[in-house]
Amino acid sequence: MKHGLFIIILLILYGNTASGFLSGPIAGRTGAPNDICDSLTCNTNPCHTSYRLDTGRAKFSITVPTTYEKSKTIDVLITFDNSNTGLHGFEITAMDTTNTKIGTFTSTDETTQTESYRNQYAAHTTIGTAESSWTIQWSAPSENVSGPITFYAAGNEANGNSLSSGDYIYTDTATISLAAECVPFILKVKPKKLVIKRGKIAVVTVTVKGENNKTCANHTVYAFAKNKKISIDESAETNENGKAKFMVVAGDKKGKDVITFSTQDNDTEITKDIKVIIK
Repeated sequence: MKHGLFIIILLILYGNTASGFLSGPIAGRTGAPNDICDSLTCNTNPCHTSYRLDTGRAKFSITVPTTYEKSKTIDVLITFDNSNTGLHGFEITAMDTTNTKIGTFTSTDETTQTESYRNQYAAHTTIGTAESSWTIQWSAPSENVSGPITFYAAGNEANGNSLSSGDYIYTDTATISLAAECVPFILKVKPKKLVIKRGKIAVVTVTVKGENNKTCANHTVYAFAKNKKISIDESAETNENGKAKFMVVAGDKKGKDVITFSTQDNDTEITKDIKVIIK
């Protein structure tokens, strides 16, 4: 990787002369385009000059899923492997193809921080320098963005001498693309006919599928009882298998009802009815 890195990261971790940085690096040290170091590296005077970039024995990496969904949150793992030191630091950001910072980061524990960077970056905390692996969360935007999203991170494998010398600096990138949206084509409801006793509860499962029998995850299904003789959840989200579960509660009188399940594709509404008999 030929991206930028931290400026005096060890001072960020420990340095007495940089006590203002003890809680984490200043924003813009990831090597991402338009960051402080831009696409150049910072292992030039007066920073970390002991070793060339990415020449240490450790492996510094970003791990993310291959795809993301709008408005959804994913875990991002930043890791040092094969490291023989006890002090480490990192900073990470995410950009689209126009080099615009995209999405927001959230900390999962006290070893990382995001709020001090307005959630556009994530980095270690003072406590986090004792770790070699950190997990943070990244929330995707709800709107369309330009092309795939790239995560840029820089890491410091520090030797603890309170100087900028003797530290190995690493960088890494990871790319994630928007998952193809599943367009609903078929609704399957089980059971096809519901027989339920007065005052009892039953569960109806609705499966949403697109063309080529592809299951539609994270899709909203709506429900409506025609005669109001039963009560049912107004809506439910499909899981990773494309299934949404609805709880049906029968009223205290015998009778019949019809439940209409529906979901929306790009242009039209898809519906499926089932009959309900209350004994």
